[in-house]
Amino acid sequence: MLSINRLLTKTSHKLIFATFLSVVFLLITAVTRSSVRQAGGLACFFIAGILVLSVIKVVFLEFVEDEEKKAKGRKILEFLHASFGWIALILVIYHSLYFLTLAFFPENNISPNYFITGALALIPMGLVVVSGLDKNITVRKKVAKSMYFNHLAMAVLLAVLTVIHINFQ
Repeated sequence: MLSINRLLTKTSHKLIFATFLSVVFLLITAVTRSSVRQAGGLACFFIAGILVLSVIKVVFLEFVEDEEKKAKGRKILEFLHASFGWIALILVIYHSLYFLTLAFFPENNISPNYFITGALALIPMGLVVVSGLDKNITVRKKVAKSMYFNHLAMAVLLAVLTVIHINFQ
């Protein structure tokens, strides 16, 4: 995975790779649709895991006084945060591609509001990913704080749209 990460230096390359993985997963599990429907729920659990990791990170950095342990703990928690984020993104794309096919070839009586809120939830998800990746690139503290705020604000918007999306099901 680390060697793939070195090859994918641009944000667009990483997003294309995540979409490609989602298409591969979709083709593999085209026979059983239950896993596709569960992918959205699994993504919610990974997003909740990211939020829990963020709280653990704040508490950890607040109470640990040894700088070496702080640096090591921060690095581990940031790695887990990024990993959970990529897994959630792949699951969301996977889930969305399946339901996009249902929009063109309807099999069930699914509410249009379900499709609309799902499509709208993709926008903040993409912005969360882009702002999370770009925060590592920025050098100035003012810009980094702005990117962090954007990352956090889009994550909250994503959570709200996800709850609305689930309620339309």
